Amino acid sequence: MISWLTLLWVLSFIYLAVRHPDKIPFALVLVLPTYLIKFWVLGIPTTWLELAIYAVFIVWLVQHRQNYPKFLSWWSVYKVPLILLGISLGVGLAVSTQIIMSLGIIKGWFIDPLLLAVILVSSKQQLKHVFIKVSTGLVIAGLILSVVAIYQVVTGNFITLDQRASAWFTSANYLSLFLVPIIVLGWGLFNQITQQRQRIGLVIAEIVMVMAVYFTMSYAGWLALLISGLIFWVLVRPRWVNLWWWGLGASLVVASQWQHPKFQQMLDLIGRSSSHVRLQVWQTALLMIQQHWLTGIGLGLFEQRYLEFANQIFHPPIELIMLHSHNIFLQFWLNLGIVGLVGFIWLLAIWFKLVWSFVMEHNMIAITIVTAMVALLVHGMLDVAYWKNDLSALFWIIFALGIMVHGQKLSYRD
Repeated sequence: MISWLTLLWVLSFIYLAVRHPDKIPFALVLVLPTYLIKFWVLGIPTTWLELAIYAVFIVWLVQHRQNYPKFLSWWSVYKVPLILLGISLGVGLAVSTQIIMSLGIIKGWFIDPLLLAVILVSSKQQLKHVFIKVSTGLVIAGLILSVVAIYQVVTGNFITLDQRASAWFTSANYLSLFLVPIIVLGWGLFNQITQQRQRIGLVIAEIVMVMAVYFTMSYAGWLALLISGLIFWVLVRPRWVNLWWWGLGASLVVASQWQHPKFQQMLDLIGRSSSHVRLQVWQTALLMIQQHWLTGIGLGLFEQRYLEFANQIFHPPIELIMLHSHNIFLQFWLNLGIVGLVGFIWLLAIWFKLVWSFVMEHNMIAITIVTAMVALLVHGMLDVAYWKNDLSALFWIIFALGIMVHGQKLSYRD
């Protein structure tokens, strides 16, 4: 049965790409969570999300075979850091002891989202229309996840051991990582849509998503949302009084959690707390980097090698199993070596520099996109905001929208 459903799934996206290409930006981002539908094709693991991207990209290759230079003109701007990332992926693969797993990471967390970015950037629609469709698709996807998360809260039927809302993710942090940048994009979307009914629906969706983030009890997500909210507010309405309002709101958030056991646990740097665990993880990651600063430890091998290094420092470490380093930059260094870290930072530096010029012109879409990226990176300082199928796709979606901002040279009103 799944084979016929999968075939129908692929044909549906081929049909959309051929007959209704204007709907592709909305459709592809809407189905990001379908990376969870996994199976094998000819002995190769894949997902529904991957097949949707591949189907659309094949149509793109055929339709634009005469215009590759035009649609890939942005490549020259980011050529050097992208080449560095490509080289570092090869290095990470070469030093890996789990080749199949590492190849899957390259495919699912780099090639697939980059193809998605190419599809979005090459859209013949104006940026405003693409932004509306992409943001709308993400908001709907986020809303569905949030409704499931709130249902868990209401029924008490959680799937995580710590009894935190996670929707169908195995960790509440994963839900928070996915929702926070989408909430930020919703702020800019409100400015771009004009129908009252759509605005009311968006406000309701934003409230539901914020509630879901609240019930994840992810303080890293709360922090990312607060900081991005401040940045967005200041850029849109640069008045000192707004800082006071933000400070008041942040103070109320802290006050509401001050007596909560999880908040008190966060302040505990000695006992068995999430903060103490993070400190141990970061120290272990730095030890890994100290011993393997050039090449990293191997693409995707952090979990496998964590105890090997943690036992050199702690006797014993608090957690015996750790999936990642809880920091996006440390994770790039560990997986891809120093070349990969430099490539990633260089890529971001170019992107922020080019998009920022439009932020200074008070371009609302540029402000929203930059703020969403800031939210993703701030969250990534305390968690891993890239190294997962949907999160890497979310990163490259925001990145693609930024490319469209400085590529189409929008005016203030756009």
